[in-house]
Amino acid sequence: MRPMLNLQSVIAVAAGVVLVYLGGIVVELPLEWVFALHGLATGTTVWMVVRILKDPYSTEKTFDDYFYQDRPDLRRSGRE
Repeated sequence: MRPMLNLQSVIAVAAGVVLVYLGGIVVELPLEWVFALHGLATGTTVWMVVRILKDPYSTEKTFDDYFYQDRPDLRRSGRE
């Protein structure tokens, strides 16, 4: 099994590729490079999203307990 990058590294790689893509547009790289970087940026963004969704992180917080925490008049307890 391949070693997986941790979540922060995946996000950093995806953000870096997107920034290089945007920078390539600004400095007017050849169109072929821009298309290749666009494909790479899209691929790394999808990889990042899948990696985030598959992350085993869990929490004891529930949506009902923490919904609109800053507005007591709108807070839901889920017990209504």
